[in-house]
Amino acid sequence: MAKQYAWSNTERERDRLARQGEQLRPATDKLFRAAGIGPGARVLDCGSGGGDVAIIVADLVGSSGEVLGIDRDPDNVEAASRRVADLGLSHVRFETGDISVPPEGPFDAIVGRLVLMYQPDLEAVLSALADRLVAGGVMAFLEFEHMSSAGVIMSPQSPSIEQLSRWMTAGFLATGVPERVASRLPSVLRSIGLVPQPPYEVSGLVYHGADVVDHVSTLLRGLSGVLTTNGIASEDELDIDVFAERVRVECGPDPVLMVSPNLAVWAKKP
Repeated sequence: MAKQYAWSNTERERDRLARQGEQLRPATDKLFRAAGIGPGARVLDCGSGGGDVAIIVADLVGSSGEVLGIDRDPDNVEAASRRVADLGLSHVRFETGDISVPPEGPFDAIVGRLVLMYQPDLEAVLSALADRLVAGGVMAFLEFEHMSSAGVIMSPQSPSIEQLSRWMTAGFLATGVPERVASRLPSVLRSIGLVPQPPYEVSGLVYHGADVVDHVSTLLRGLSGVLTTNGIASEDELDIDVFAERVRVECGPDPVLMVSPNLAVWAKKP
């Protein structure tokens, strides 16, 4: 895990991730279906957070399958456990743990979404996970391509959102998040003995209108602790209400914001 997790650990942050998860659900479901995850499979969900990915997998494997989600944060584990209990998903459970020391398998599939970017030693983590796969098992990950050189893609341009993008990059780098994890995945998976299965799918998130202001304000709120702790921005600069109003003025009533791409990759263990 990165030396410090960049985002806050709050119910508000879990709500943000749940909303983001709904947007990413079609791409995630498509990836897992392409990887052949189906009824009866035993699946490990890495960095399960609020349980969004585990719930997708639960639908694919059905009641004859099993889903184990692990997350380093006990609050996330508790929240995800309550959520699946409310949904009646008795074949899904969660444990506190670190994916660099995965639980005993074997698993038919190991999956995750936006989790490998927080691992400082990608090869070591994936190798440890691969040891828990059955022969013929699959790994499937959807990962964000974090690039310090990448600017935001939006219309009209907003100096405040561009500043937020720079703060995010600085916050990621300060907490040990490496660059270009997604595009490295196929080669790393091959290096640990798995066989990547192209073609790979690219997806992204697009926000429009008032959703732009809501999204960037929520991002700023979630990152504020890391930004102040690392001296990247002051508390005055991070005033959410002031920031949101500046974005409204700069963007007008009909902005569009596109977020850097996510890459969906799966590989098979011989």
